[in-house]
Amino acid sequence: MKHSGVSICAILFLTGCATTVPIPIQEAKQVPADRLLAFQEPHEGVTATVIVTRDRGLPGIACYLAIAINGTVAARLAAEETATFYVEPGETLLRVGGDALGRGLCGFSENYWTQRETILRANETKHFRLSINGVKADIERSD
Repeated sequence: MKHSGVSICAILFLTGCATTVPIPIQEAKQVPADRLLAFQEPHEGVTATVIVTRDRGLPGIACYLAIAINGTVAARLAAEETATFYVEPGETLLRVGGDALGRGLCGFSENYWTQRETILRANETKHFRLSINGVKADIERSD
């Protein structure tokens, strides 16, 4: 009987925390420079800006999420971190998924990506959030 009570509490705890929640960008920490991999310098001429902030919460907290822009891995984000990327205006493909550089279980889902397309105009800034629902990473507009 004692074990079933503990099991029920564990199930309620895990299912109640199966999704992450947005964090205000002002509260997020900057991604350290060693995990910013691309799109860090404005282009000569016209540039658009993408700001990505990872949610807070328990799912996936021990692993980084990788963000790719137009097929290039741009950064590895921990929970409650934010990063700014400079891209050429036009159609842009954003993908989020497991970190290919992760070890053990953190690298397990590196082939599972969620992707979204967006159109960026010259000098435009768009904000996106990285979330986890259950075990699946997602990226969506946050402004």
